[in-house]
Amino acid sequence: MARFFTVGIVGLLSVGVYASPAPTPAPAPAPVPAPVPQAASSVESLFSSITGAVASALPTVVGDWPTLSDIETALHINNSTDLSNISTSALLIPSYANLTSDGWNVRFYGLAYKLPNVSTDDLDSIIDGLSTNNLNSTQQQLLQNRTQDFASIPVPHANLTGLVMVNGSQATNPPVNLASADDSGEIDQFVVIEGIPSDAVSNGVEVVQTGITNGYSIVSDVDDVLRITKVYVPNEGLNNSFVNPYVNIAGVPELFAHWRSTLPNVSFHYDTTTPVELARTYVDYLFANYPIGSLDMRPINISSLSQILNARQNSLMKLFQTFPQRKFVLIGDTSSSTLLSAYPQIAQSFPGQVACIFIRNTSATDPDDKIPYSTSGFQNLTNGTYFFYRTADDLFNLDITSGQCVNSSIPQNISFGEQGGVLGDNDNSNAALSSRLAREWRMSSLVAVAAVVVGAAVL
Repeated sequence: MARFFTVGIVGLLSVGVYASPAPTPAPAPAPVPAPVPQAASSVESLFSSITGAVASALPTVVGDWPTLSDIETALHINNSTDLSNISTSALLIPSYANLTSDGWNVRFYGLAYKLPNVSTDDLDSIIDGLSTNNLNSTQQQLLQNRTQDFASIPVPHANLTGLVMVNGSQATNPPVNLASADDSGEIDQFVVIEGIPSDAVSNGVEVVQTGITNGYSIVSDVDDVLRITKVYVPNEGLNNSFVNPYVNIAGVPELFAHWRSTLPNVSFHYDTTTPVELARTYVDYLFANYPIGSLDMRPINISSLSQILNARQNSLMKLFQTFPQRKFVLIGDTSSSTLLSAYPQIAQSFPGQVACIFIRNTSATDPDDKIPYSTSGFQNLTNGTYFFYRTADDLFNLDITSGQCVNSSIPQNISFGEQGGVLGDNDNSNAALSSRLAREWRMSSLVAVAAVVVGAAVL
């Protein structure tokens, strides 16, 4: 029998996915999903001009998470028969729904996988470049918990059944037959669930609250925006990702709680390019410290910079297309090159939907961040719609609903070129030297050894 997992017991609505073992029963007719609102045709060419530029001069520490092949090798899995006696499981990542004339259009988003029995040594070997010497008991336990999910082996084309509970009652009766997982074992689809009452929001169903037609949506990166990761310092980034407890950036939980109580019909969306295998770790952390909301993560087994950038673009576009009448507040940091490109591009492609863009200036607040970043993408945005902040207090008293995005007491010094890093907030005349230093930094042996895992969490 397939096990049932849900990472989505959020508020009063829970959405689960069963991974059904073959053979499967004949599928019942599934409801036809309401079409997700489409953006203008310009979306098709969104970001096409920036991928190459970002890839050629990425101002951050870049590396690869272990691929599926790497994991199978580390776990001594030679072929599919090695997993034949292990049942298929399903991981569902908290997501969102939009209310249509046909009912709530719920996004089912997650992974079908098998979890083999693995030894402690095998788990430790998955993370290349991470030293496990001299770990205390807490760090050792955290390492085991977080690497355990990396041992998940995706199940392509798994047959899936969806279940939705509202206030303890089943809204899907019978359960919904979902489309099979894709070649990577992932699912991402919208299904109209008629059993969710249209007034679910007024009854406190928080996960559906993300689908209110009007209001504000906070879209936030996680690493070095909500928690201290230090992706720009390889050894620290690895330790903060795998062996240390997650630590909030000072004042940010209070800021989000303030926005939750003051912004009208507010919802929260968390977006990271940390791989989907760490979904449980991120869900546990986020919902213990920040308002309940949806989570987008990096798809399985992608590694190139263009793929990582596309994953970020796709998750943003899906949000903007699904909720065309909402205002978005986008939050990132200067160590995230994909966001420094994607946020300005999305603002230009969906005019009128972006209320504010807030970028944490990590190079101004942490002397360890010595990697330059480019602000050129912001040059074509309306001045006053974006703000490079240093602490959560810089944002606390801004009147976002009135269009106030800038705290005038905080100097900006934006040159619309490459700046920050080892040279400080330099102007364009220093761009060539800054680029050379960035290249030297990226090529250092320290980065080459330790960035294998950490770089992807950054972007």
